[in-house]
Amino acid sequence: MSYPAIIGFVMMIVIVWVLLKQKTSTMFAFTVIPIIGAILVGASPTQIGNYLTKGLGMTTPVALIMLFSLPYFLLMADTGFFNGIVRRILKHINLSPVVLTCLTLLVAMITGFDVSITSIYLITIPLLLPFYQKLHMKPIILVFLTTVGAINTFDVPWSARMLRSASLIPNIPGGANHLFSMMFPTQVIFTVLLFAMAAFLGFREQKRIKKECATTDMTAGKVDISDIVDDPELARPKFFWINVTLTVLVILALCLMPSVPSYYVFAFGLVIALAYNFPDLKQQNKLLKKYAASLLPIMPAILLSGVVVGVMQYSGMMKAMVNTLVKIIPSSMGPWVYIIIAVFSTPLMFIFTNDTWYYVLMPIVVSLMKAYGVPSDIVIITLFMNMGALLTPIAQPQIYIGVDLTHGAVDLSQYVKYAFIPIWGMSLVWIGLGLLTGAFR
Repeated sequence: MSYPAIIGFVMMIVIVWVLLKQKTSTMFAFTVIPIIGAILVGASPTQIGNYLTKGLGMTTPVALIMLFSLPYFLLMADTGFFNGIVRRILKHINLSPVVLTCLTLLVAMITGFDVSITSIYLITIPLLLPFYQKLHMKPIILVFLTTVGAINTFDVPWSARMLRSASLIPNIPGGANHLFSMMFPTQVIFTVLLFAMAAFLGFREQKRIKKECATTDMTAGKVDISDIVDDPELARPKFFWINVTLTVLVILALCLMPSVPSYYVFAFGLVIALAYNFPDLKQQNKLLKKYAASLLPIMPAILLSGVVVGVMQYSGMMKAMVNTLVKIIPSSMGPWVYIIIAVFSTPLMFIFTNDTWYYVLMPIVVSLMKAYGVPSDIVIITLFMNMGALLTPIAQPQIYIGVDLTHGAVDLSQYVKYAFIPIWGMSLVWIGLGLLTGAFR
């Protein structure tokens, strides 16, 4: 194992350990530990500066999205927007834990069509959290199922993951659509299984709630429209349909105008919503100061995760780590290297970022498998669904948004401990389905 690989592995293990054990703040882990790693591999101050510039450039758009999207949805919540949706839903359905878990997965999948993990969390969790609270369901299930819904939208042809992967097969016209069509049969079966899992979680919660409420008032958790109370000062019921229209337009703009930066779409929506809901400038400033408290320290943590990405990717650590992992596998198992890596993709994502997975690991494995006659597109779709990315904020910093939106009910370490085994299990099921359908062979 090369020296840069050793430093890279140690650095990532230390960062994950201190985050899960809550030994230091996230900002400290992302800011200090990577710089120590860069110094240990012999990087000069100028080189470290370049790593930081490139890495922070990757996470700045995500941080900017949060700067405007979180206040937008907090503003909508204050106006009674989400409460209004809840009231209208309750008029038409009899809500139960099983219905709610399946609904969570469905909403996350629908909102995921704009291929923004950020918007999936920002829309699904604030919308459905009041239901979970009223039914006495665990909020961690809401975060988990929202994440699962996000995973199921990874492979739409216009997603960044799919476009990155398609760049590895330039000789195939319409590479993204080609890869999607190869995965589609597996995706259909997988989606059915996801809804079965969501229903199981809802059924299990229903049993737990009935058991815990056996000696108390069973009607305490019943969702009633009269229980949903708006803020008397900030509620804007007269503007409900205007707010619905604006939010739909924002989501459509995210989906249909990919050339426009997402953060600008949310910024535009925020200033328009403030203008007609709260025309008084003093009240606008008061609300913005209130929302600013929700941005700290989550937004800086998202931004500073770019320090880890920049140092790992541009110092050569990540490439050395990938080469080490590939060499560990015995040569006798050469034809199965891509499947072996796919099997361990979930834990491996704790030491990778999305970019290094698609731009560093995949090309190496694709080249290696050519010697064994395995087509490039088969290798790509087998390694494509790196579900473990949504377990670590280093690969997917938007996870912080998801847990933060529960208002302290769920923290990062709780989420990772709860979701790790299920998500790894889902990854193994995905691989198994792909092998059974012949897509990965």
